[in-house]
Amino acid sequence: MAWQAVTHSIGGITPLGVFTITPGTPQNILANTALDSKRYAFQCRQIGISLDSTPSGEIYLNYGNIAGKGGQTALIVQSGQQQSLPIGIRTTDGLIDATQYYLDGSAACVVAVYAMDATS
Repeated sequence: MAWQAVTHSIGGITPLGVFTITPGTPQNILANTALDSKRYAFQCRQIGISLDSTPSGEIYLNYGNIAGKGGQTALIVQSGQQQSLPIGIRTTDGLIDATQYYLDGSAACVVAVYAMDATS
């Protein structure tokens, strides 16, 4: 079944797609959508990441188009785990500018990403 790109979001959970991670090659979390890439075009209360148990490694959710783990890393997800930003799976009243977040990892793997309570 082919993936239908998200073109608009309002509330609920918005799937952002499945990403194939190549270490050292950041990917914007909105790359699988057909949304505008201008700043503040897609805001949400939570970004969720799910990583299969194989291979062993980590996924980095970075603020900005920067490779690897470092001071820009907002969230680290280990193999076989599901995590969200903000940490603790609790939504907040603030909004996250999803256009500014990128995925990278320490090993080649496949990761699923979603946004919660998104507006575009």
